[in-house]
Amino acid sequence: MYYGGDVYSSADPFATALGTADGTVSFIGSDEAALALDPAAADLGGDFLAPGFVHAGLVLGPDAPTAAELHARGIMHVHVLGDQAAIERFSSQAPDGLRIIGYPDLAAGGERAWLPAAALVGLDALPETSLYLVVSTPAELAAVLNRLSESPAHAQRWGYRLLLDFPVPAESVETLGRSGIAVTLDPGRDQPLAALLSAGAQVSLALGDESPWGSVRSAVLGSDGIGARAAFNAATRFAHRAAGNPEGGVLRPGADADFVRWSVERLVVQVADARVAAWSTDPRSGTPGLPELAADVALPTRVG
Repeated sequence: MYYGGDVYSSADPFATALGTADGTVSFIGSDEAALALDPAAADLGGDFLAPGFVHAGLVLGPDAPTAAELHARGIMHVHVLGDQAAIERFSSQAPDGLRIIGYPDLAAGGERAWLPAAALVGLDALPETSLYLVVSTPAELAAVLNRLSESPAHAQRWGYRLLLDFPVPAESVETLGRSGIAVTLDPGRDQPLAALLSAGAQVSLALGDESPWGSVRSAVLGSDGIGARAAFNAATRFAHRAAGNPEGGVLRPGADADFVRWSVERLVVQVADARVAAWSTDPRSGTPGLPELAADVALPTRVG
């Protein structure tokens, strides 16, 4: 049991305490109730508990961070693309608490696989697997979307995904929104996130920044940025959903006890004003607060 901090939970936006049992969340609520249940509860000292981040698209290679580095940053889940041997090496070096979903190359078979987008266009039939396509250019994106439009139900039924390794052009936004295919991208590339969400795109984030909060901040403060809550969801809940786990990324009784403790300067609620990334400490919103992500504010640091 933990008390004396702040807990990011839609089940109770004013929660200051969290309890766990057998790997699941058993309690969300107030300090008084937590201490009544467990007088030996651990004092958070004002720290912040939030769902673990998800790196939704890590391509293994010489410049990729290690599993230990990701875990130290507060990333608790990672979707890994590479050959089977590389995924096995990465998994064998992962610390306890880092959960890995592997997408090996298509030739390896299995329920998940990845493929360069250019290779998909040359296939006679669309693979019957949860396929993750790495798209490197706008031209490749146009070709892939054209190919998948021949059988949109197939792509959605098998949970196809797109990892977009470039800034998404404005002319592709509406097509991505209509496609129903999950999209993962790095917000550090100044993506048209607000336009994509408005078009109905299913967006999750590749967390390329040294801090996952830095990636969330890029999503908020970019030229077409989104609200802090939407950005945080894209780095947690929406990434779970993209991998077929619609219940993940939420702290509520009965959910996985998948959380990270952070030291933060203050928690705020972003004002819903598209003209400016403004922040408020007013608790009357009934919305759980998030760390302030203004450019001149220090990012949260992981505790423990």
